[in-house]
Amino acid sequence: MVYCAVQSCKNTSAKLKKDKHGITFHRFPQDTDRRRQWEISVNRGNKWSSTKCSVVCSEHFDAQDFYLTESGLRRLCINAVPSINISICQSPAPTISNIPIVDIKPTDTEEVIQLKFKVRRLEVIAENRKRRLYLLWQGRKRMRTKLDNMKNIIKHLISASQLLPEHNSEDFINPDFGHSK
Repeated sequence: MVYCAVQSCKNTSAKLKKDKHGITFHRFPQDTDRRRQWEISVNRGNKWSSTKCSVVCSEHFDAQDFYLTESGLRRLCINAVPSINISICQSPAPTISNIPIVDIKPTDTEEVIQLKFKVRRLEVIAENRKRRLYLLWQGRKRMRTKLDNMKNIIKHLISASQLLPEHNSEDFINPDFGHSK
């Protein structure tokens, strides 16, 4: 049995089931930087640190932090950080477990219901891929800017080295280089 690490949350795996309640539990990341972000985010104080068994329930993640796999499993995005319903001072926000998945009408047949679920799943997959594509595009743009900056620095260093007087290699090895004898 696991308990949600958010101090004000009472969710446990004994009380809640994914199939029935739609709430899932997610372990803290193994990457130390991301783990630290989560530890700060759960608002437990400076002295608290997570263990390998520490988890945060899906009630503390934005719906955008999740994606559906091809097989229909709900997974947490790699850059997700708990941010919803962390403190009792926060007003409660809708979470992934209480957002309606599809609009089912009493007149819908079983086949129509299955198709609606499939369409919704594909919409979520498309949204997540679109978001990932945008993030990749942003990263590519940042990398191009860094590359241009590095090219300018290299050009500057080459032009600066051509302005320096010629020294032979022994001058750089000699510890007395530049000192008067």
